[in-house]
Amino acid sequence: MKILILGSTGLLGQALASSLSLKNFQVTGVARKNADINIDITEDESLLNVLKNDDYDVIINTVAIVNLKTCNDDPGLAYKVNSRPASIIANYAKNNGAYFIQISTDHYYSGDKDLLHKETDNIKLLNEYARTKYCGEVYALTSPKALVIRTNIVGFKNSESPTFVEWIVNNLENNTSMNLFNDYYTSSISVKQFSNILYDIILKRPAGILNISSGECFSKEAFIRALADKLDFSLGNSKSYSILKSGLTDRAESLGLDVSKAESIAGYKFPGLDEVIQEICNEYKNK
Repeated sequence: MKILILGSTGLLGQALASSLSLKNFQVTGVARKNADINIDITEDESLLNVLKNDDYDVIINTVAIVNLKTCNDDPGLAYKVNSRPASIIANYAKNNGAYFIQISTDHYYSGDKDLLHKETDNIKLLNEYARTKYCGEVYALTSPKALVIRTNIVGFKNSESPTFVEWIVNNLENNTSMNLFNDYYTSSISVKQFSNILYDIILKRPAGILNISSGECFSKEAFIRALADKLDFSLGNSKSYSILKSGLTDRAESLGLDVSKAESIAGYKFPGLDEVIQEICNEYKNK
């Protein structure tokens, strides 16, 4: 099976390329640099040429600007990266029979605390990141064989810009105090666990919208405390903090996802907080 991964040098793209290659898929990676094929995904002709380059069975788009401030400061750029490419890929996939997977986000829910949201629940678009990612979902689903995946992944990437987990670990190693958000909820899953689940989902080829994340919802504070405890680090002067009282009103904070639909397709339960933390610790110790 031939798989094209757009954004193959990012956190998720790297993990998917590694995981799917080990399962004997023929993987081609695309990114701006240091990939099998180097292009700017915002250039329509370059993107189309890549899609036409081979007869790919599966196309996975992981490319996104995830920084909320960047998206708000330049909505046009956010649209060109987070939205428009999905339209071009969907149109190609629809006409050529490819299975298109658009990686989306969980930044659609607010005011629900630790509620696990189903794929059909109402969403709130509070910023340009959420707006452009949702637009990408709509574009992707114009292809009848497309699958939109809502998720929240965590892991190690080892780049100039640290991931959320790398930021936590750096602070723990240096005994730096952190604000621990006690009312910011997610269903984060390790990037490796996500990649393994996605492999099983690809074999079933569902279409529509699907949540793939941890089977539990927990606060950022609970996640950080669990990771610190597992790695035997002290949280020092870190304090519990409310995101709702911080003035950060332009972002969703109730990001829990109900994965029962995806679990029924995969045929097994997805990892909870303890399993996610254990996987992160394993990766940390291996590094």
